[in-house]
Amino acid sequence: MDATVDTIIGWSHEDGLRVAVGVNAHVCNLARHDEGLSDFLDDSDLNYADGQSVVWASRIVGLEVPERAATTDLAPPLLRAAADEGVRVFFYGGRPGVAEQAAEAMRRIAPGVQIATHHGYVKREQMSTVLDAIRAHGTDLLFVGLGDPAQQEWVRDHGPSSGASVVLTCGGLFDWLSGANKRAPSWMIAAGLEWMWRLVIEPKRLARRYLVGNPAFVLALARQLANSRTRSIGQAGHGSASLAS
Repeated sequence: MDATVDTIIGWSHEDGLRVAVGVNAHVCNLARHDEGLSDFLDDSDLNYADGQSVVWASRIVGLEVPERAATTDLAPPLLRAAADEGVRVFFYGGRPGVAEQAAEAMRRIAPGVQIATHHGYVKREQMSTVLDAIRAHGTDLLFVGLGDPAQQEWVRDHGPSSGASVVLTCGGLFDWLSGANKRAPSWMIAAGLEWMWRLVIEPKRLARRYLVGNPAFVLALARQLANSRTRSIGQAGHGSASLAS
């Protein structure tokens, strides 16, 4: 978490555009079938584990992701650091009024942080107005909460013209920061079961993502492990044959 905050704040002071993406099981599932999203993740500057499933999976395949850095948990320390460093922030996305409510909550948590907002219900022909507002604010750090993969498509199409130094895709973050949605109990979060809480809160929207998506993620992980072992056995066999010859 600390490394993610330090990295994003450091980039906020630099020229050019950097992109940070929170990755969870849902994003992995989408990327397996969406070449554009897969390429976006490959090209982004920072992919951090926004879901506990990604942490567990990384360890199973032999990588080392130290901890989950859920965007909901990342936002408060990130915005406190932004306040301390004079980094200007913009919240774009969500239903009308929600981003501003989220910004107001963050102003209480991170006094002095400079946040401007715009909701995400924008027609294509109105997008220039949003970009004008982002640039006029002098935005360094732009949160884009439009859901996957729409937010990645927005960053690809409009990120370079936003004037921001860092864009962070954040899904439904503003609903959680504003208090419109209540976080799960701490024991559920610690156990990696926050998805169950979210399913209870939004069953219609999230039923397919979790009840179908979670098993699909596990199956994809099992296939990856099986393929990896098959390749290892094949390479070992080839090596033995070569040695014997």
